[in-house]
Amino acid sequence: MTRGSANQQAFWPALWLVLAWALVSASAAGAETKTAFANMGDAAGQPWRFLPDSPAEDKGRRTPRPSRDGIIRLAAVGDIMLGTGKLPPENDGVFSEVKPFLADRQVVFGNLEGPLTDRGKPTKDPSAGPYYVFRTSPAHGGVLKEAGFNLLSLANNHMNDYGPAGRAQTVSVLDDLGIHHAGGPGEVAVLEVNKTRLAFIALAPNIGCQNLHDLPGAVALVKAEAAKPNTLVVVSFHGGGEGAAFMRRVRPQPEYFLGENRGNLPALAHALIDAGAALVLGHGPHVPRGLELYKGRLIAWSLGNFATLSGMSIKGATGLAPLLLVDLAPDGSPRRVKVVSFKQEPRRGPRLDPENRAARIMAELSRGDMPEEWLAALGDIGPDQVRTAQARR
Repeated sequence: MTRGSANQQAFWPALWLVLAWALVSASAAGAETKTAFANMGDAAGQPWRFLPDSPAEDKGRRTPRPSRDGIIRLAAVGDIMLGTGKLPPENDGVFSEVKPFLADRQVVFGNLEGPLTDRGKPTKDPSAGPYYVFRTSPAHGGVLKEAGFNLLSLANNHMNDYGPAGRAQTVSVLDDLGIHHAGGPGEVAVLEVNKTRLAFIALAPNIGCQNLHDLPGAVALVKAEAAKPNTLVVVSFHGGGEGAAFMRRVRPQPEYFLGENRGNLPALAHALIDAGAALVLGHGPHVPRGLELYKGRLIAWSLGNFATLSGMSIKGATGLAPLLLVDLAPDGSPRRVKVVSFKQEPRRGPRLDPENRAARIMAELSRGDMPEEWLAALGDIGPDQVRTAQARR
């Protein structure tokens, strides 16, 4: 590679980042002109209803009622790593501002970035240089359950940080809690939602995972599940380069980070949908990226970080924590799509972001890949919602 080509490659990611942050900053400063990418909109043209806590939530999370029209109400976030230390005194405090948005969701997905374990030994070699090893107390699994998570990806580059013993304990903890999960070779998690069989597959370019570089293998898994009666297939992938330089539009080429091939994401996601997947959810870059509607099916290129209480930077773009809300029709097509913007606060987790930065950036990066009418100029998440969330602190 010539020096000139290397400089060009470094220039374009930096330009995207500068432009995105400049647009957000201008709006936050009170720019008079409203922009069309202020928030992710509602495909049906109706605003999303903010769901306050019900009295039943004092006794635990309310169970969403089945949808009469067969709509599957799904919520999805990116990386979750609650840390090795103690959580705040009120265990549900981490997700206190998130839970109202999950109250009517039948499926709540996240990527568990590291095992729930107090067993095993670190598997990374200190002599190879600096490295990160993650794990979370098994007791924190109950925090995820109480918040509403019922579907997790175990396919990522940290799930095996404490070896087979750590992964086995993670699986045991999640099974005991009734939280569905997938990520190992050939694994498929199955949920029954509104009489629909929801099959979930998780991919990552890492040992012990269903490898995203094995495209024929992933396609075969999707085809096999999609062929089963009354089934919708959801796939997540832990792929793409990491950090602010990758907060840009996805390109049809492999992405490399620290010398590792993190996947040709368009080739992967498009092939999965061609094989029958209804929804593809990306995570791994630690920053938000855009959405795409491909052949009537939704792709989220990166949901960034969401609740990473220790061990990860939450400065700048890595502290943005989008919550993706999707209503799927029985045929797998998205009826409503919305991004609710959160930001992470140190040791506290995700809090509503009045500046709406994650949604703004994701909408801008989705231009040309999503219908314009879905990118509604809403401006903010609504003062009533902010006040309600602040009152819960």
